[in-house]
Amino acid sequence: EPSPSASPTTDRKSKTSQSSTLPSKNQDTSPSLQLEGLLHRKHEWEGHNKKASNRSWHNVYCVINKRELGFYKDTKAAAQGVSYHNEAPLSLKDATCDVASDYKKKKHVFKLRLADGNEFLFHAKDEEEMSTWIQAILNASADGQGSNPGTPASVRAQTLPAAVTLTTESSPGKREKDKEKEKEKRFSLFSKK
Repeated sequence: EPSPSASPTTDRKSKTSQSSTLPSKNQDTSPSLQLEGLLHRKHEWEGHNKKASNRSWHNVYCVINKRELGFYKDTKAAAQGVSYHNEAPLSLKDATCDVASDYKKKKHVFKLRLADGNEFLFHAKDEEEMSTWIQAILNASADGQGSNPGTPASVRAQTLPAAVTLTTESSPGKREKDKEKEKEKRFSLFSKK
């Protein structure tokens, strides 16, 4: 007789819904809290010329508050103010953030470069979440002004629209030809007929 417990697919659904980025619950009352949610993080550089000692991926709960990015184990730890491995929040002042187009192992990865030389990669669940995080980080790094007409043009030029399409440089027909060429490369052991 089957047990009345939840099915594995139900458990999976609850876990994936948890990983999505949440807009702050109290946006109207606290404008300083800008964004929070689960992301995968990889520390690439500890300084301008020093690779990070641990460059593996970690699932962390990220919170942008004022001009800082804090990391926590989960929402409960964030509510209690217990940081991930006792890490101090990162200052986003003068930070840059953009799509990590040179990182090919995963999709939806963006890069955060801090003024002190630290560099992190973050993996989002989809393109929309990635764009939301990039925009929030850029807003926090630009004196909290956001992208309004008073924001310097150099900062505005780095921001991405909510729906970013990375393949706009070629026509649909050209993309199909590129896919065919890529397929040929992969199966180059077999002769083309």
